[in-house]
Amino acid sequence: MTIRDQEPGAQTAPTRRDQRYEAIGQSITRIDSHAKVIGATKYSTDFYPRGVLHAKVLFSDRPRARIVSIDTSRAESLAGVEAVITGDDAPDHRYGLFLWDKTILAKQEVRYVGEHVAAVAAVSEQTASEAVALIDVVYEDLPPLLETGDALAGDANLIHPEVGDYHAVNPYIRYGNVCMDARLERGDAATAMARADVVVEGIYRTPPGNHGAIEPHACVAGFDDRGLLTVWTATQQLSVCHGEVSAALGLPAHQVRLVAMGLGGGFGGKLGANLEPLCALLAQKTGQAVRLAMTREEEFFAAKARAPYKVEARIGAMQDGALVAGEFDIVADAGAYADEVVGTATHSLNYCEGVYRFPAIRGRARAVYTNNPDYGCMRGYGALQVMYALESLLNELARELGIDPAEFRLNNLMTDGYVLMSGQPVEDVRIRQTMEKALEDAGYWAKRANPAVNRGIGVSNIRMASGGLLSSSASIRLNEDGTVTVTTGAVDIGTGTYTGLTQIAAEALELPPDRVGIGAADTDSAAFDLGSIASRTLFDTGSAVRLAAEDLRRQIRQRSAEALGCSPEEVIVRRGTAFREGDADSALDYAAIAGMSMYSFGGPLVGAGSWHASKPHDPQIGSGYTEEWSSGYAFATHVAEVEVDPDTGQTRVVDYTACHDVGRAINPMAVEGQIEGGVAQGLGAGLWEEMIIDTGTIRNPNFVDYHMPTILDTPPIRVSLVQEPDPIGPFGAKGVGEHPIHGPAPAVANAIADATGVRITEIPVTPERLYELMHGESSGGRPAEQAGRR
Repeated sequence: MTIRDQEPGAQTAPTRRDQRYEAIGQSITRIDSHAKVIGATKYSTDFYPRGVLHAKVLFSDRPRARIVSIDTSRAESLAGVEAVITGDDAPDHRYGLFLWDKTILAKQEVRYVGEHVAAVAAVSEQTASEAVALIDVVYEDLPPLLETGDALAGDANLIHPEVGDYHAVNPYIRYGNVCMDARLERGDAATAMARADVVVEGIYRTPPGNHGAIEPHACVAGFDDRGLLTVWTATQQLSVCHGEVSAALGLPAHQVRLVAMGLGGGFGGKLGANLEPLCALLAQKTGQAVRLAMTREEEFFAAKARAPYKVEARIGAMQDGALVAGEFDIVADAGAYADEVVGTATHSLNYCEGVYRFPAIRGRARAVYTNNPDYGCMRGYGALQVMYALESLLNELARELGIDPAEFRLNNLMTDGYVLMSGQPVEDVRIRQTMEKALEDAGYWAKRANPAVNRGIGVSNIRMASGGLLSSSASIRLNEDGTVTVTTGAVDIGTGTYTGLTQIAAEALELPPDRVGIGAADTDSAAFDLGSIASRTLFDTGSAVRLAAEDLRRQIRQRSAEALGCSPEEVIVRRGTAFREGDADSALDYAAIAGMSMYSFGGPLVGAGSWHASKPHDPQIGSGYTEEWSSGYAFATHVAEVEVDPDTGQTRVVDYTACHDVGRAINPMAVEGQIEGGVAQGLGAGLWEEMIIDTGTIRNPNFVDYHMPTILDTPPIRVSLVQEPDPIGPFGAKGVGEHPIHGPAPAVANAIADATGVRITEIPVTPERLYELMHGESSGGRPAEQAGRR
């Protein structure tokens, strides 16, 4: 249930700015910090049960081929090998997030470099590796489709001709190699564009990107004597992964249990099922527990990466600077399997407008199968790519109009009640506050008035969903000693989720945070939660925790009333005690209430909360678009100052400002940390990070050649928060996880254009690309698609 669905006055989120809290708004130390600092946290890569077998995978070394034969005899004869499996040993059950298009191991055909062809379980990793090398596969190479343009051609071979015969979770439009095609329009964009005084356009490209999580994918699977499967794993979506493992193996859900281990970074790379079905299949074949873990190189070529995008965009304005129209055509390379790219491409459509008023706008997004790696999603879920295009074009349009880019933005900001092209009205818009604050903190106007040599300053604005994505649930148990334990299927992926949930439960129950514990994330005990994704965890799971706490508080009041001989309405619950109004001496502490309930009458007290805040969009709007409306949005403004060396094209970010609308910050220190980390990751996307794919193969599968920013590359980051409590979020909080990654790439690109007069339409803005453009040489990228005035 959502707050807006409740009766007036019932469990509404406190929104008074002067309201004071005990736990909310405090920068308490993360509850998992000590264990992590001393190395006590157990990650999936640390888990070695006694007697566990070790697994290795034989990966496809070609982008597309028919499997003629697989000879496993040499591998099977190697001492210490317990099982060798191929596609013939795997169930025919297909599974997937949006389209059910994959099997545990390749059957008949491989579709990308890195696809699982065979797997070995042995007594040691070395033995398993040796056995994999002894498997002989005969392939018949097939012509691969490596460019989305080739895959879209009318005569292109189908990469997945069988997909239409299998269940799809949602009714996405599918034809040929297009696994998703969605369109939205508000107003008549073509007519509005025709009357615009100035139109600019461009083609913007973003590359595949690696998540760079320090912990690689790893899991352990085993069956007990009852035939029940348990998988210990690191996943961002415990409940979703549970469903996919069940579907892949054809096992009833009640026979599958997943237990979450410590997770050493996700960023979207550990959504759903990855290694788990294969590891479980090996455990089923051997009758023993099996451990499967990726190496760093395997993480690059066999794990899912952020999908590359091409965004063709046009925006038009009148001479007075008023925006009149926008047109966007988005093509996402899904790689060999649909996975999350169906969702990211759909999601991209929701951000074509950014934070601006477009009287007329239309967009189309397609996800396209190719024989490139199996792409997925990364922090931002498709929004970064379209925001880069939009915010870059806005600067070009401002330049053509002779208006300062910040002033141009300020004059076109959306306000409360603006209706997105999805049909959703936007409320609680705080973009003007974040923009004015960021410009002031960065000294923007003074720097624009007095530009330094080889320096430039750029602005970008951000709108991102704040939670409200499908369902979450939680329970809270009152323990014998008066403490409470929160149980949920959400996983702390390093963001401080468990600390924030602790603070929410503590506040709702009027307990100190150290009296609140978080139970293990285990599908046998935790109800469904969509997962730690999409800036939703604190907002959605936090709302479920708050509702569970309110339910437990109601039960405490009821049980205390029975003991005190009064009505529940007369019971005051305060600071871990319950007493009859006007009679503080009658107080019962939580421990007494728990003991009385467990051993005298009534039974244990457990509060439950379920939450679903998103709403279906109007099906009459657009075609192929099925994304639910978010419960709300959060806003932000970033300002970057750069210095460019004209002799080398080297860019140095010398100053960075980020102002974010966060509702009420549950833990300000954690919020600021999320923003700083997101800025660093966004700078990596804008300046350094790029997976080089050649004929379907990644050529830089390591941290030496794949350049991620370090602390030495990160500039001083000035963070400020706009705290206007959200009317729906728990205690007024908004989501903030993804928002900061969107700002750096366009802000830096705009700053570089300010410093050099050169517009780069492909990130990352490497020194080579920038130098070649600055000096009029041919670029290895695609920088020539220059914005133009009509």
